[in-house]
Amino acid sequence: MKLLVFMISLLLWANVCFSQDDFSIAPDFTITTTDGITRNLYNTLDSGKTVLVDLFYTTCYYCQLYSPVIEEVYQATGAGEGDVEVWGISNNLFDTNWVIDQYKENYNVSNPCAGPWGGGLQAFSRIIEGQNFYGFPTYCVICPDRNMYFDICYPPVAGCFYPLFEDCTVGLPDENKNPVQTGIISVYPNPASTSLFIDLNLKEADLIKLDFYTSYGQKVFSSSFDAYGGFQTKNISTHQFQNGVYYLKIYRNNELLDNHKVLIFK
Repeated sequence: MKLLVFMISLLLWANVCFSQDDFSIAPDFTITTTDGITRNLYNTLDSGKTVLVDLFYTTCYYCQLYSPVIEEVYQATGAGEGDVEVWGISNNLFDTNWVIDQYKENYNVSNPCAGPWGGGLQAFSRIIEGQNFYGFPTYCVICPDRNMYFDICYPPVAGCFYPLFEDCTVGLPDENKNPVQTGIISVYPNPASTSLFIDLNLKEADLIKLDFYTSYGQKVFSSSFDAYGGFQTKNISTHQFQNGVYYLKIYRNNELLDNHKVLIFK
């Protein structure tokens, strides 16, 4: 049980959330979640998505305790409609589909989950093969390049996962990224803590508008300014934002110029 390492993990969280050099190649597996949808890992990764796997079982106390954190991550990344999917997998023989659905209702879990009836036993065995498995819950992030970061972010906080999600998109083919249009050099740092900087390089003066949206499509911040021709940097303070994932749309004279996914973690 991970209770044995709980206090050590608290003290060392900043250093042990994940190591970008500590990964293995994820094995392929297929699960059918309690909603009746069959999901294949490699097909999902090949579509450009990252998968966060939550290895759990329904009567696990710490799985129940930390379920709100995983739900926060799931909602903040688009509830399965964005670049990240969250899959819960149980290998407990008593976790029938009905029991898992009851667990989801009791603990406000909305990400898809699979148990032994949906291939959870086989998927669990493949995931932990060759890994040091210490108990439940265990979280692993699998990037589109099939690199798997096993047993990360324990005890979990949402901000531990977001930087790795962002790193998973590095090196993806252009068709799996937001299009970059002429005029925007970069948006950084990502994740941002106190300020977000936007580098522009415009041929001529233009009216620039910045709109920030949540993963639910709610606009939470908007700013317009007159930009001059040439290179310039716009500074946006993050004090008015809560921690989470935002979608930035940049308009030039009311025409969409660029869009970015931005992580804010203060």
